[in-house]
Amino acid sequence: MYAHSMAEPNPNQLMTCPYNKAHQVEHYRMSFHLQKCRLQYPNSQKGTCMYDATHVIPDVEMNFHLLECPKRYMLDTKMYVMEPYETPAVTVLPAPPVLPTEENWDNDNVTTYVPDLSKKNDILWKAKGLTPSERRKVRMEGVKNYRPSQNDEGPTTAT
Repeated sequence: MYAHSMAEPNPNQLMTCPYNKAHQVEHYRMSFHLQKCRLQYPNSQKGTCMYDATHVIPDVEMNFHLLECPKRYMLDTKMYVMEPYETPAVTVLPAPPVLPTEENWDNDNVTTYVPDLSKKNDILWKAKGLTPSERRKVRMEGVKNYRPSQNDEGPTTAT
């Protein structure tokens, strides 16, 4: 009987707040409502179920609720195997063989990245501390310098 009263309601079904019976809240909003209402009733002597945060139970009934909570079944079935024949068979696959290769990155003699400072003008910088007209002028000069000129041979697209 107790588990039936805590059955999962429809998300839009109205539920009564355990702190204030005048509060009617839709089920999908109940967890948010309980967080706010819990702060307004700090001396209510009610606790939250460890299996479902929307179950707010008087402290004197908490032990009974934890034994009979319908959400406990969901946790227990994940933690414990109920029957030995229900365990899935797990096939352990052997490790894949290591293929021989001539490539060894540890033996490569490569230097770290060093930026080419001669291409610093190719980067568009955001001008700070200027008036809007000065920023526009700097931006337009940067775009003009950034775009390759018509004489340069750049990547071509096939048409």
